[in-house]
Amino acid sequence: MDGIKNAVFTDKSIRLLGKNQYTSNVESGSTRTELKHWVELFFGVKVIAMNSHRLPGKGRRMGPIMGHTMHYRRMIITLQPMAIHLYKTSTPSTRNGTIDSQVKSNPRNNLIYGQHHCGKGRNARGIITARHRGGGHKRLYRKIDFRRNEKDIYGRIVTIEYDPNRNAYICLIHYGDGEKRYILHPRGAIIGDTIVSGTEVPIKMGNALPLSAV
Repeated sequence: MDGIKNAVFTDKSIRLLGKNQYTSNVESGSTRTELKHWVELFFGVKVIAMNSHRLPGKGRRMGPIMGHTMHYRRMIITLQPMAIHLYKTSTPSTRNGTIDSQVKSNPRNNLIYGQHHCGKGRNARGIITARHRGGGHKRLYRKIDFRRNEKDIYGRIVTIEYDPNRNAYICLIHYGDGEKRYILHPRGAIIGDTIVSGTEVPIKMGNALPLSAV
């Protein structure tokens, strides 16, 4: 990765982010094949195009001698479209914001329960005991499998969903015996990954083992 000097953040480069294009300054002697190899290896992405142009060095005077800094190239790297999309800026809060398009918000009916309560901070007698708690959107609770008692049965991550009751995402798991359950989303897990729980399963992201086996 010595060939890439630094990333470039200008008005044009920020606009190019919406097209999945990233701008950086690279060394003049670096080849496109080398840069493509290291970008794909380190960031786990697929490079589909690389465009570059040579920028002259800036003039620098040292006494009577006029010199210049080293020449370098500016390269625009186009990546294969991923699940991350940029917001179209409509308010200051959505400027340069991103969203993961893999995250859904349509839970299964048999894995949710509960009803919308008053939510105005009142106790059983109707007296306000917690102030400033009015309004709020209806939220149904998702049944999360914290026990992970489907022993030695492999499951596949089908969806990654938003949960309004917690900060973490949740995953819908389809097990081999037909069971469907929600678990907390393991960081780094993607749709299609396989997980399993048991005493002799490999230590891997998403798998669950008892403390005695860790």
